[in-house]
Amino acid sequence: MILDTTFLIDIMKNNEEAIARKQKLEEQREAYRISIATIFELWAGIAASKKSEDERAKVLNVLSDIDVVDLTRPIAEKAGEIHGTLIKNGEGIDNIDAIITATALLENEAVLTRNIKHFARVKGLKVETY
Repeated sequence: MILDTTFLIDIMKNNEEAIARKQKLEEQREAYRISIATIFELWAGIAASKKSEDERAKVLNVLSDIDVVDLTRPIAEKAGEIHGTLIKNGEGIDNIDAIITATALLENEAVLTRNIKHFARVKGLKVETY
């Protein structure tokens, strides 16, 4: 399972549905990871925050038990293909979501997100929500 950034943010905000879904993943011993793109998004949020030290502590806490899938050339190529194809079809996706999507596809994993519409338009991608 590839966790989308929104899922981690919801965990940090104590969203009950997100917390329950994470507990279910842990109870079922289902492996979960994040894309390196999520690290970028979280650190951008820290930098933009007026309470950056508090945000940094929350981020480090939520990331403490999560492995990261690094950006590789095949992931970057797949992300570019996804991004370009969707733009050509008038269904744009932002760069970060394209990288998260490509990571999930190449790792043969589903994406766990609240933002289904960001990911559902990518053919072959498994999307789960909470």
